[in-house]
Amino acid sequence: MLSDDEKEDVNKEELAQSCHDDPSTNDTKANDDTENNQDSEKTEDTYESLSKKYEETYDSLLRAQAEIENTKKRVIKEVENAHKYSIESILQEIIPIYDSLSLSCKFDKTNANIEKVLEGNKMLLEMFQKIFDSNNIIEINPLKEKFDPKYHQAISTVEDTKFPDDTVSEVVQKGYMLNERVIKPALVIVIKNK
Repeated sequence: MLSDDEKEDVNKEELAQSCHDDPSTNDTKANDDTENNQDSEKTEDTYESLSKKYEETYDSLLRAQAEIENTKKRVIKEVENAHKYSIESILQEIIPIYDSLSLSCKFDKTNANIEKVLEGNKMLLEMFQKIFDSNNIIEINPLKEKFDPKYHQAISTVEDTKFPDDTVSEVVQKGYMLNERVIKPALVIVIKNK
C-alpha cells in the first residue's frame, strides 16, 4: 500500500503526463511564454524609462547644487567688496580737504597772512559740513540741555545753582550721529548740585 506522500507524487506525475500529451495544454504553455516575453519587454521599457528619468533628475540636481555654490561665492565676494570699499565715496570727498590742509602747512610762516589762513579754515569747515550733510552725519552739541547717556559722555561734574541737576554745563567735544546712530558721544561736563 502507498503512503499519502507517495500517492500525491503519483497524482502529480499523471497530471504532468496528461498535460504534456494534451495539445490544448501546450497552447496554454505557449501563450504563457508569449505573455512572459511581453511582460519582460514592458519591464525593460519601464526600467529604461525610469533610468532615463533618474539620469535627468540627477543631472538637474547637480546643476542646481553648482548654481547654489556659485551664488554663495558671488554673494560672499560682493559682501567682502562692500565692506572693503564702503567708505570710498566719503574718502573721495575728504581727500581734497586733506590736500588743502597739506598745502596750507607748506606755506612760509613768515609771509603767512592770518586773515587768509582763517578764511581757508572757514572754507575747509564748509567742505566738511557739506560732507556731513550729504552723508547724514549730525553733530551732537548739547550745551545747556539735559544730560542723556545715549548721546553724551560725562567726563566731569560741576556745581551751578543757576541750572538744575543733570544739565550739560560745557561741551568739551561735540558728538556725532550717523543715520540716527551715535558714532561718537559728546564729551560733556554735567551740573551736579549738592
